[in-house]
Amino acid sequence: MNKAVITCNPTDTLQEVQKLMMKHRISRVVATDAEKKPVGITTQKDIVDFLLADTSRRGVEEIPVKEVMSRNLITVKPATSLPDVAKTMIKKKISSLVVVGDDGNLKGIATKADIGMYLGSKGAGIYSVHEFMTPNPVTVRPSQSIFLAVSLMSEHNISRTVVVDKESKPIGIITLADAIMIGSLLKVRPPYTSPKIIRGGMRLLVARDFMTANPLLINKDADLADAARLMTRHAISGLPVVDKAGKLVGIITKSDLTRAVASLKD
Repeated sequence: MNKAVITCNPTDTLQEVQKLMMKHRISRVVATDAEKKPVGITTQKDIVDFLLADTSRRGVEEIPVKEVMSRNLITVKPATSLPDVAKTMIKKKISSLVVVGDDGNLKGIATKADIGMYLGSKGAGIYSVHEFMTPNPVTVRPSQSIFLAVSLMSEHNISRTVVVDKESKPIGIITLADAIMIGSLLKVRPPYTSPKIIRGGMRLLVARDFMTANPLLINKDADLADAARLMTRHAISGLPVVDKAGKLVGIITKSDLTRAVASLKD
């Protein structure tokens, strides 16, 4: 677990939480009360989903995090085994578990990144990537609207979408972290169309404007532990999976690594 948990107050604004996420390169912030006990958690996905659905005219600097955070925290004790942590994440469909002591005080946080680190160090030679990858990942073309990419992530409950060329080869990746950067624009709902020239000569924002180009890739027959080590080393949450021809056949994410660890014996 990570003992250095980044926290906020429930009355802090989304803008303040976004700044914390960007400053510390994290995807979730734990909200604590006056006694420093955990009372909620806010993830990048929570923010994106809220902004997509919110119909108010408030800016992110006006929205308190207490309106967005998940209050029903799932917690574990420090002695819980990693496979049990992984099983709980899968069962509850969450990406992290707040670690508390017997007194309810915050002790740390266990995330899917920690699960991946464990698999990378202990799981060599057990599984191949194709055994746990998610096939047929959600994709967009580089010329399609960034708002379409964000909408697809929300619709499919995923954290990234792969940008592919005409030959179905991955050329970029867009994540929720990229969506957070345009948080205020998510309150604008343009039609999800291909780019075109609009009044004033401004081009619609498209996938290629926000994607991380030339993403790290992994072959479907590679060792799953290698994928875990790559994600840990480069602090990323997913790898497009390709065949020998370089065409996209799947994606391996921290969620997939978590499923692998959950299948291990303690």
